[in-house]
Amino acid sequence: MSNGTPTRWLRLAAIVVFASSLAACSTIRNTLQPAASSSPPAPMDATARAALLQHALDLLQSGNAKDADVALHAYLRDVPDSKAALYLVAQIEKPLSDLFPSDSFTIKLSRNDSLSSLAKTYLGDSLSFYGLARYNDIPVPGKVSEGQTLRIPKTTESLQALARITAAAAAPPASSIPSVSTPSKSAKSADTSRKLADLYYERGLVAFQHQDLNTAIADWDKVLAIDPNHKDAQLSRAQAIRLKNNLAKLRK
Repeated sequence: MSNGTPTRWLRLAAIVVFASSLAACSTIRNTLQPAASSSPPAPMDATARAALLQHALDLLQSGNAKDADVALHAYLRDVPDSKAALYLVAQIEKPLSDLFPSDSFTIKLSRNDSLSSLAKTYLGDSLSFYGLARYNDIPVPGKVSEGQTLRIPKTTESLQALARITAAAAAPPASSIPSVSTPSKSAKSADTSRKLADLYYERGLVAFQHQDLNTAIADWDKVLAIDPNHKDAQLSRAQAIRLKNNLAKLRK
């Protein structure tokens, strides 16, 4: 009987230790459970959102579409109605046929061209750079070089841009354009003034396409000095001034 007592106590001690272990495991499990089903993270502040979107753009420029897509979806959880982020995601995830028509024309890249600048010029949105890279089988959008041939999808906007640029390239250089004088009432003088107005207007378009807003506005001022009722110059000048003011606000 005395030999059995220690054994019984040892068994009881083992049971107590085992039960304590189970209780500890249950406590840890209950502590982790809320973390797994915790509420969504707090919204990002404006600085964090801007940094995340810029990070996604940098990833796309380097050709890392997979991680960019993850970053963009994280951004959209915080800003679900962001047109920029939604458009970038569409360029990553959608088939090319949903983004652009198959018909295209070709251009050659100039010294300071980038896919972003060409997307702005021909497609109306610099964020179209990634779709344009996919369209041309360019794995790293940020790495293009002067003289490289690029396909531009034929859209209404791209064809209009091509026509403007072609017309402007055929115009004489600024040094050969005579200074503007008060238009004469004669038919010949009126015709000359109209041609001058067209030349200055086309020059302004070229400057605007290269984001030289001051030159574009100055050229369109000359158009309006010749023909104050030149509707295209009025609209283009107003657009350039709005863009200039918006850029100035962003730089503050």
